[in-house]
Amino acid sequence: MQVPLLPLPPALDQLLVIRRWLELTLARVDERIGAVRELEEERARRRPLPEPPRWWIEYGIGVSRRPDRVHTGECRITSRGKPATRETIIEVLRTVPSVIACLLCRPASELGLLDR
Repeated sequence: MQVPLLPLPPALDQLLVIRRWLELTLARVDERIGAVRELEEERARRRPLPEPPRWWIEYGIGVSRRPDRVHTGECRITSRGKPATRETIIEVLRTVPSVIACLLCRPASELGLLDR
C-alpha cells in the first residue's frame, strides 16, 4: 500500500466531508477554467490579425538553402518562405541568377522590373 501525501482520517464521516469539499473545489476550478477560456476566446476575436508580409522569399531544400523563388505576400503557392522587404526582393532577383519570380503572383511585374 502506498503512503499518501497527506494522511487521511480513518472515520467515514470525515472522509465524506473531505470528498464533498474536494467536489465543491473542483466545481469552482471548472467554473474558473470556463470563464478564463471564454475571456481568452473573446480577446482572440477582438485581436486584429497581423498584416501579411508584402513579399516572400522561398528557399530551396538542402544544405545551402539558397533563395529559390520570390512571391508577393498574397501568393499562397508556398508556405516555406520567409518575409522580405521590397529592396531585398529586388536585390535577390538581380543578383541570384537561379531565382525565379513566381509565375502565379508575378512579383517582378508588381515591382516594375519588367517595365525597364
